[in-house]
Amino acid sequence: MVGGAGAPAGWLSGAMLGVAALAAFGRAAPFPKIVQRAAIALAGVGMGSGLSPATIHTLARYPLSLVVMAVALIAMTAASYSTLRRWPGFSGATAFYAAVPGALSYVFLIAARSPADLPRVAIIQVFRIFVLMALLPMAAKVGASAQVAVYAVDPVYLTLALALLGAALGEGLERMGVANASLYASIFLSMLAHGTGFAPGRLAPDMQIVAQTLIGAWVGARFVGFDWRLLRMLLPAAVTSFFAAFATAAVFAALAGWLARVPFPDALAAFAPGGLEAMTMMAFALGLDPLYVGAHHIARFLMISFALPWAARRLNTPKPAQTSEIRAV
Repeated sequence: MVGGAGAPAGWLSGAMLGVAALAAFGRAAPFPKIVQRAAIALAGVGMGSGLSPATIHTLARYPLSLVVMAVALIAMTAASYSTLRRWPGFSGATAFYAAVPGALSYVFLIAARSPADLPRVAIIQVFRIFVLMALLPMAAKVGASAQVAVYAVDPVYLTLALALLGAALGEGLERMGVANASLYASIFLSMLAHGTGFAPGRLAPDMQIVAQTLIGAWVGARFVGFDWRLLRMLLPAAVTSFFAAFATAAVFAALAGWLARVPFPDALAAFAPGGLEAMTMMAFALGLDPLYVGAHHIARFLMISFALPWAARRLNTPKPAQTSEIRAV
């Protein structure tokens, strides 16, 4: 199992690959709507759980670094997007969602309701995280340490209560015409509970597994009808877009490290185009400052959360009928 091997977002990746494999043999079906809602609500609670009082304090200590992060987010997305648009089959929507650096589950959830080819988005995004986890230790030039990530966890009942409240609030807002309200409501309630200290920590490991598995299975189900012969053709696009984003991240990390007086390895892990969980785990493994790294990935997630819906509405995307032949059915 990918999760058992210690891979980044392993349960998400494993569930996605497993369901995609079933889809390749005609054994997968579209996700039931009620399971989709459960996945969205639980994932939203997990995304918001990173905003702890300690994270807020760390964010306040590095204002210049956060300003650089905001500029870097735009630059990384633009670099990856412009690279992907050069390859056949990448529409504006597909290249855009594939280029967003980080917030993997959130990007999948938003892209799933867009004209984007979600299998292409998934391949580019997951490839970037896996390569990043292999490349970052060499780029940072630091040795692995024996540290283990330790943090408080929420009681299961509290996680379920936040997910149910988020789903209920989101359902009401969606009936009023607010798009993706279930996700935003769950994230907001979780951030409010964790930012005020009402909720003590992150999701319990079992709940993280459930959330990642549901999201991964949902993404994997979108591979129904995927032309698997094109998988090999996507690898050059994945490689070039990754290095475009990573090189951009390294430049801005050097600037942020100089301004904030933090070591370059810490800044590189903080600015690397990977997910919050993966990069925080990497920070612990490499003996870096997990609060600095985690706080910057939380900040990036917040920036993406606010900017992605706005940018998606203004993106000049093709109509659904014009998307490529491998768009999920």
